Amino acid sequence: MPTLDQFLTLTQRLNNPALIAPSVLLVAAMLVLSDWRWALLAFAGVKVLAGVLFLQLMPPEWALQQWVTGGLVAIMWFMAARRVDVIRRKQTGAPWWKPEWRLNPSTLLRLAFVILFLTVIYTVRPYIPFPKLPADLARYATFLAASGLVALGLGDRPMRWGFGLSLWLLAASFGIHALQTNVDTVGMMAGVELLLGFAISYFIVVDGARFWPRPEEA
Repeated sequence: MPTLDQFLTLTQRLNNPALIAPSVLLVAAMLVLSDWRWALLAFAGVKVLAGVLFLQLMPPEWALQQWVTGGLVAIMWFMAARRVDVIRRKQTGAPWWKPEWRLNPSTLLRLAFVILFLTVIYTVRPYIPFPKLPADLARYATFLAASGLVALGLGDRPMRWGFGLSLWLLAASFGIHALQTNVDTVGMMAGVELLLGFAISYFIVVDGARFWPRPEEA
């Protein structure tokens, strides 16, 4: 097992603007996928890659806190969605491993809209000049903010709302940490993200309980 110092040194070597491209693809997958497990996996990948990109703005120890916070939020949402899904599948007799691919008009509409959105982003390359933020990260933060709006517009369930709000928070983090990076700022942003995680977890359970055939047996 590598030590913490060795792990942080390795992540510094991985810090490369080329990581923005796979992160964009993961955001697109997160917006399109209908199965919550795959969408949550894409969300976790976005948080990991964004944490590596944060190394351009802060020491690796503080970037590690960003990964830990994102991991805790992903775990909270997984546990909430898993509880809802297990009870629903148990009551309906559906196998636990079967993915929920829904190629309905809603999924196809999200796919078409996200393809159009990525085409516009690639063509126009919108850019908000955040102070002291490198140009590549400023374009990435602008993309995250726009993707958050798309997620809120296309989302009809709490987890998708959480994705959109988390993308907004991630975009704001790049701008805030470019201006001021200290322990208080990093801790404040981590606390806001954890509060968002708790709130969305609650709404996931409350919303998902509507689909239980026999809620009294849960």
